[in-house]
Amino acid sequence: MKVSPPIKNRILDQALIRRAWTTIRRAQLHRSYRARREWYARAASDANFRYDESHIAAKVAERLALRGFATQPRARGQIHSFAFIPRVGWHESLLPDLCELGPVTEFNYVSLGYTIDEFVTGAAARRRDMNSLLLKAVIEAHRRRPIDWVFMYSTGGEILASTVHAIAQEIGVPVVNMCLDDKHSWETERVGEQRGGQIDIASAFDLSWTSARVACEWYLVEGGNPLYLPEGFDATTFHPQDVPRDIAVSFVGGAYGFRPSVIETLRRARVPVRSFGEGWGGGRLTIEEVVSVFNRSEINLGMGGIGYSQDLTNLKGRDFEIPGCGGGVYLTSFNPDLAEHFVIGKEILCYRNTDDLVELSRWFIKHSDEARSIALRARIRCLEEHRWLNRYLRVCEILGILAPDPKLSGFHSPQ
Repeated sequence: MKVSPPIKNRILDQALIRRAWTTIRRAQLHRSYRARREWYARAASDANFRYDESHIAAKVAERLALRGFATQPRARGQIHSFAFIPRVGWHESLLPDLCELGPVTEFNYVSLGYTIDEFVTGAAARRRDMNSLLLKAVIEAHRRRPIDWVFMYSTGGEILASTVHAIAQEIGVPVVNMCLDDKHSWETERVGEQRGGQIDIASAFDLSWTSARVACEWYLVEGGNPLYLPEGFDATTFHPQDVPRDIAVSFVGGAYGFRPSVIETLRRARVPVRSFGEGWGGGRLTIEEVVSVFNRSEINLGMGGIGYSQDLTNLKGRDFEIPGCGGGVYLTSFNPDLAEHFVIGKEILCYRNTDDLVELSRWFIKHSDEARSIALRARIRCLEEHRWLNRYLRVCEILGILAPDPKLSGFHSPQ
């Protein structure tokens, strides 16, 4: 079928516009990120701040002692967690391993009719109402059965620093927050009394879990107590399936930023890649469908870049969900933080540029036995070290509410 010149020109114009827009947004992202990084590096240097996990643990213990909280180490299975985890997207996968610590009291504002979108678009009064309900729920849960810690997956768009202070004052237990995208969401627009992101709530929490090592200094400068821990995976959801390997290369994720150009590069090189998710024409996949794709693929493609940038990388949930699934081998962009948690070349594969990506894809499509051996080693490592349970145990050890467990706590650098 021959494409008429006007249609062809419109297609070319759209591609040129998309590339130009991507270039502009990438430059903006690089400028803002690097300016923030350098400002915090100078501030940390001037204050002689240096992230050290043992020092953080001591600071947390001192902070808790000052408000009269006496740690009582409990056996695994006996820790009562209060979880602020809005049930949207993949967040439900945080809960099964949390339940392995012991009973969980959950506060899910989505079930109460609130949404994150209304908070970030300016509904400050609604956010205050939700925070008031949260405080009452924490106090009531503690009255029924003493809470050992409060765990939140939140931003300043949802949680008020005053609410965190009130929880600490009312019941005294440790309050921990987790953020998995500090590199590009550290500070967002102000809504009401505070800005979104972590910048205005960092100092309120007893411990702030971040998956970005560079952000540890940011927390220290803002008066917080950071803990560097990567994401984990839920082994009850992400596991091997007995299905045909009928997909050579797959990518699961939205079609935004630089991602379409990566897929286009592979297709121009005649690498048989299939893309799934919003923007690719098929819509969002369910979790069950995602797991099926991971298992049906010989190669599961990852893209570790942030937004419009392939140069700025961050750890992703998929970095642990795909290897933990035990399906096709994981091939993702190189990230020095990721190299702390897997042996590259033996447990996962990494590329630094599109030439690497094309060549590795072609090689492992033709050497599927080698790819499957790598994927198996990754699955074993994930079960041993990269479940969400491993992360929770480490946090609870630092808080002093769980005795150390050398078999499951923390993570180990690849050998």
